[in-house]
Amino acid sequence: MRINKNSPQQSQRTLRRRTKSSPRLSCSVRGASIILISLFVVVGLCFSSLQVGVYLRDKNLWKSFTIRDMQEHFKCKEAFATTRSWWTSDQWREVRDLYQAFAQENRGTYQMADDNDTFDFSEIAEPFHASEEKGRGLRAARDIHEGELVLRITNNTIVITDGFTYRKFMFAVEERFPTFACDIMTWNWCQDLDDEGETFGMVVDLNDNNLLNTGDEETGANVWCGTYGEEDSCDMKNLTFYAARDIRKGEELLGDYGDFVSSHSWDELGL
Repeated sequence: MRINKNSPQQSQRTLRRRTKSSPRLSCSVRGASIILISLFVVVGLCFSSLQVGVYLRDKNLWKSFTIRDMQEHFKCKEAFATTRSWWTSDQWREVRDLYQAFAQENRGTYQMADDNDTFDFSEIAEPFHASEEKGRGLRAARDIHEGELVLRITNNTIVITDGFTYRKFMFAVEERFPTFACDIMTWNWCQDLDDEGETFGMVVDLNDNNLLNTGDEETGANVWCGTYGEEDSCDMKNLTFYAARDIRKGEELLGDYGDFVSSHSWDELGL
């Protein structure tokens, strides 16, 4: 049998070659890894910067939002796809507390009445599901006699006089109570704030007064806005609602939005 005497030396040289080449190979692998990691970091930073940029741009867009823009942004269509319940007393209280904190830091909004000016109409009117078309509404909680006071403005009635403050409040409500802003945007209305019709404001009740629906040509209104029996007496100084006739318990309460709503003034508020 032939013995290969060079095998040990060859093995040693091979081992030395492998040993000498390993650091280079290791460095190459480490270098490639560092480059790859750095690439990922750079790409990630760029992507993050892009996202931040888009976020900041979106954060500024709200300043020019119209009512429809906000309804789309808050996904109100999806929110109203299912039956909405009316708000609880605790929820209304939390929203009013939010408004009080908001009003202290923002001009352009005020309450229609003094803090001590309250009116409990819970024994007169109660919320209910009116129909699929109208959604929620108010009905008589007991028999109501013609000329009897049904609803009126209170310290829960607020006015917002400019579009910027209105948008800011809507976003504050939506952030704290998701989809509640959708309800408020459905219930609020624009109204003349002076007799000359030169100043407009957005008005909303932070209670169940909002659920008063308007009558149609067939049913008409059974609730009179303003001084009972006096035509054209419904204005910001006299937002009171009386029974226009005898109303039976369980009958829906219906006003006439045309008595106090100024639909053209949304443009005046930039909304």
